[in-house]
Amino acid sequence: MLVRVPNWLGDLVMALDSINGISKAFDEVSLWTRPAVSGFLPVFFPEMDVLPADELPDRGYDVLVLLTDSFRTAWMGMRSRIPRRVGYAGELRSFLLTRALRKPRGRAEHHSRDYERLAEAVGASPRSLELPELSVSTPPHVALFAGASYGPAKIWPHYPRLAELLAKRTGTEVGFYGTEKEGSMLRKLAGGVPGTRVFSGLSPVDLCRRLSGAVLGVGNDAGGTHLAARLGVPTVAIFGSTSPTWTAPVGPSVEIVSSGLDCSPCFLGSCPKGEPALCLERIGPEAVMEAVEGLWEDVERRRETGR
Repeated sequence: MLVRVPNWLGDLVMALDSINGISKAFDEVSLWTRPAVSGFLPVFFPEMDVLPADELPDRGYDVLVLLTDSFRTAWMGMRSRIPRRVGYAGELRSFLLTRALRKPRGRAEHHSRDYERLAEAVGASPRSLELPELSVSTPPHVALFAGASYGPAKIWPHYPRLAELLAKRTGTEVGFYGTEKEGSMLRKLAGGVPGTRVFSGLSPVDLCRRLSGAVLGVGNDAGGTHLAARLGVPTVAIFGSTSPTWTAPVGPSVEIVSSGLDCSPCFLGSCPKGEPALCLERIGPEAVMEAVEGLWEDVERRRETGR
């Protein structure tokens, strides 16, 4: 069995239980992935082989499950000559699959259900994945995820003020987390706020270890926010152009903040009315802090126990 995993961190996190279910249903499972997320797979699936997505597999797999929707990944799957290829129709790729599922229209269900249907299509049942055992590499702190590769309509504009409020409320350091490309933006946000640091371009393992020491996470609807929630960090997710019904982070302690404007969710990367997106501009730091207070019992417990 070969599983082509999602290309983006947030999607990968939402697919973890489905991948875990597949791994339990088949004796040998390998993961086929692009470099952007490959480093996270050994954290959650240390026993599985990981193959690079730009190379065709060189061994005889019987089944390929595509947890991606693109034509290119289906084309690569067909070229792999794996006899049974399962994925969603769309992107003119049905003829490349031996079983093409029709994805439900709209976004009325959580995105994780899309991955669960693919697991069920090959006879597997999604299974909850236990938190990985990670050595904590940082003292208690607050983790902020202020970036989003999808576009500015996902990026909340009030992080500097929020960082000040969180540092005062928690009495801990506040860290801005992001990719290497987001480093300059994060340093600009953190520059005028005492008691903050920037962590950009961390390796996947280092990122997971650092987040395991966080007492609280706050961020946009983006990969880091989803990862923190899945690692058990009490997490507040701020939604603008996207829908929490579809992509709310999955975790034991999550609060959602959104503006509720009629134009949201629009699922656009950039707001046609200008930047920052009105649906995010309308959400003040006080509204986010109110959500933080809703998690405060879990925040205190995590600070005391380290988990």
